[in-house]
Amino acid sequence: MIKRARTRLIAIAALFAIAVGLAASALLGARDTEPSIGWAVPLAALCTFVIAIVSGLFAVESLRRSLRELARSTQAVVRDSSRRVPYVDAQPSDETRQLAEWVNFLAEDAERSHRALARDRALLSALADGTTQGVIAVDDEHKIELLNDAAREMLGVSSSPVGEPLIEFVRVPQLFELLESDKTGSAEVQLANRRAIIKVAQKWGSEGRVLLLEDVTQVRRLETVRRDFIANVSHELRTPVAVIRANAETLLSGAKDDPVMGPRLMDGLHRNAERLARILADLLDLSRLDAGQYRLDIGHVPLRAAIDQSMTAVETQAQTRGVRVDVAVGELAVKADPKALDQILVNLIDNAVKYTRAEGQVWIEAKVEDGTVRLEVRDDGPGIADKHRERVFERFYRADPSRSREAGGTGLGLSIVKHLVESMHGEVGVEPNQPQGSIFWLRLPLSNAGG
Repeated sequence: MIKRARTRLIAIAALFAIAVGLAASALLGARDTEPSIGWAVPLAALCTFVIAIVSGLFAVESLRRSLRELARSTQAVVRDSSRRVPYVDAQPSDETRQLAEWVNFLAEDAERSHRALARDRALLSALADGTTQGVIAVDDEHKIELLNDAAREMLGVSSSPVGEPLIEFVRVPQLFELLESDKTGSAEVQLANRRAIIKVAQKWGSEGRVLLLEDVTQVRRLETVRRDFIANVSHELRTPVAVIRANAETLLSGAKDDPVMGPRLMDGLHRNAERLARILADLLDLSRLDAGQYRLDIGHVPLRAAIDQSMTAVETQAQTRGVRVDVAVGELAVKADPKALDQILVNLIDNAVKYTRAEGQVWIEAKVEDGTVRLEVRDDGPGIADKHRERVFERFYRADPSRSREAGGTGLGLSIVKHLVESMHGEVGVEPNQPQGSIFWLRLPLSNAGG
């Protein structure tokens, strides 16, 4: 633009010089001027040309500086919409000032738009991250445009995969069938380590889709636990009820007068009635624990005294099986409910005595670990296989069902132990003992003397 202005300026100056020369020549000719001053005409034209060129170039250079400054300021505004084009020295009627004002107006409008967009994005991000459902937005090429924290956790993604193809993170054919469809739909799929229901919403924008992921892993697990629980309860109750019914019918048919069968049938009635009572009592305890109605009175409980009291419930069986129980807990004490701790210890020690080998040994030891007391009940029995170990605290779960029933267990004792320990802010677990056997351990808060 400046080059064109210079060219035009030279042309205008030349025309103006010619006009001045012609006018001067006509004026001198009309006055019959002496020929000696004829050289004044081209000189006047040349001077006019030079003056016009110099004045024009000065004006063009001034305009050029203004335009350069305007261009630099405009570039700065483009890079940072918070900046503005200065026009302090310009008059209100100056075209460069008017241009600067329009640039500033556009910059302010762009900044308002950016703020509104940032606000909308922040709101959308807050809404997406605030929901427990996973939210994924993809474009028409199935590339991720939005991914909230819940979806990132479900997919097992640690980084931000925005802009990456969804198929890199989810390889589920049903999902992409839903994405290709023009209708909404849903499907239950298996993700990395989770079970999820994926719902695909209507298309948005051009061809983008929004996916909602609902984690149903826990729901499905609870459904399985509930089905197993109902089945196990039915199975556990069926056996003693069937025995009681059969024995009662046999006795009523006349066997009560038989000196051999009568006492045996009566003993079977008693044993199975006791078993039924134990199952119902354990179920009631679990129900109270689940409902939060099991009242605990946490206090200072010396371990040695608690173990001695629990041993009174199992010492007869230990003597019958020839099992020796060694206790080494020192003077340690825990913060616990005395009755709950007694129930825990009776369950663990009784299990160790029942399931260790005849003439075997059980060790009860305790030590301090990071402000807690770790209590271990070890035996030298056959132990628990790895596949059963992590499930032994489930209700009615038995590593060896036939052996458990022979020993008189209900299948609920360890589940009650787990609930009671956790209710007292503790932990419980099981490990293999070396060279054989099992270690059932629990951690409870350490209590100082008199605490």
